[in-house]
Formats: sequence, C-alpha cells, structure tokens
Amino acid sequence: MKKMIKLAAAAALVATSMSANAWWNNGFGDGFGDGFADGAFNFSFNARSNVYGRGNGYGYGNPHYGYPYYGYAPHGAAMTEEQVKNLQEQQQAFAEQQAKAIQEAVEAQRKMAEQFAANYPAAPFTPVAFERPTREDLEAQREEMRQQMQARRDQMIKQIEEQRKAAEAQQAAVRKEMEARRPARDI
Repeated sequence: MKKMIKLAAAAALVATSMSANAWWNNGFGDGFGDGFADGAFNFSFNARSNVYGRGNGYGYGNPHYGYPYYGYAPHGAAMTEEQVKNLQEQQQAFAEQQAKAIQEAVEAQRKMAEQFAANYPAAPFTPVAFERPTREDLEAQREEMRQQMQARRDQMIKQIEEQRKAAEAQQAAVRKEMEARRPARDI
C-alpha cells in the first residue's frame, strides 16, 4: 500500500513538473532582433488505480505483528489452535444471533398479519353487476347536458350584455363631461 502511495505521489509530481504551456507569438519580427512568435506545448499525464486492501495488521509498528486483529491469518500462515477455537466461537455466536433475529422478524410479521386480519375482516366476494346503458338513457343524458349548457350560455350572455350597457353608460358620462369642459370657439 505504501508503495502504491509513493508511486501515485511520484506520478503526480512528474505530471505537475512536466506540464507546461508556452505561448509565443506568430514569428513576425522587424529586423532589429525583437519580434514575436506563437506556439504551444502541452504535456499531460493521467493515471488510474484500483487497489483493494485492509488497512490493519500489516506494517511496522502494528501491535498485531503482521496478523489482522479480527482473527484471520495472512495467506499461507497457519492459525494456532486457540485462534481456530476463538474463530469458531465467534462464528457460532454470530449464527445464533442471526437465527434469533430472523425468528423475531418472523414473529413480528405474524403479529402484524393477525392485527390486520382482526381490524379488517374478510368480506365475502360480491360481484358488481354492470348494466349497459340503453340508447334512450344516453340520449336523455345528452339532452340534459345540452339544456344545462344552454342555461349557462344564456346566463353568460345576460352578464355580458349588462357589462356592455354599464360600459356604454360610463363612456357616455365621460364624453358628456369632456364636451362640457371644451371651450367654445367663436369664429
């Protein structure tokens, strides 16, 4: 893991130190040794890594002396009888804990199902009879809707006519007032 970190840091250092952009003008000059040029230089470096590892147990100064704290030996190393016994005890305790949790979940679901069944008794299935409307019924509904729409239309026309008359009266009053303000011209 430390080697990977060092490698990534070195790659980043190389990438940042080698990344350069230089801009010069397009190369024209005036013959007196001064001029300008245009150019570009770019170097880019990309790296990707996918590392899997556990950050415990393998390193200098770690109190587990090369073995992870959770009881497993590294590849190729044999476990002591005490470690095997501890591991089996942990696995047995975990299995018992899981079985107990599953049993509690099943019991909770059973109780909820019983409560639901008690609150909502099952009603016998009763099919709903659907009667197809006859042509006369449909025509009667359409005629009723036409009459309702005509009544609404008549009411709206009446309101619009009242508003129009009020607007005409207001306009006539304003016009009369303006005529009264206009000075009479003598020619």
